[in-house]
Amino acid sequence: MIIKGLLELIFALLKLVFAPISLPTLPSGIQSVLDELVGVLTSAVGLFSVFVDLSVVKWLIPVVLVIVNFDKIWRMIMFILKKIPFLGIQ
Repeated sequence: MIIKGLLELIFALLKLVFAPISLPTLPSGIQSVLDELVGVLTSAVGLFSVFVDLSVVKWLIPVVLVIVNFDKIWRMIMFILKKIPFLGIQ
């Protein structure tokens, strides 16, 4: 009973925090600039896709992120392995 009340309170607070906020609309000048920017970026991606297959890029982005952050990943793996006593890793 108490747990149910606490969970309902937590869910009510989460609904309040994540409720959609009604933002005012943008002025027409800013909206047109943003629309133009989206159009330019879309055409740039289209031009890029002429030279590079986008399915390859979709697979290469995680690989590049792992390679760039390899030292952090390695330190995390070694930290976990050092916590296992019977492995004897110093």
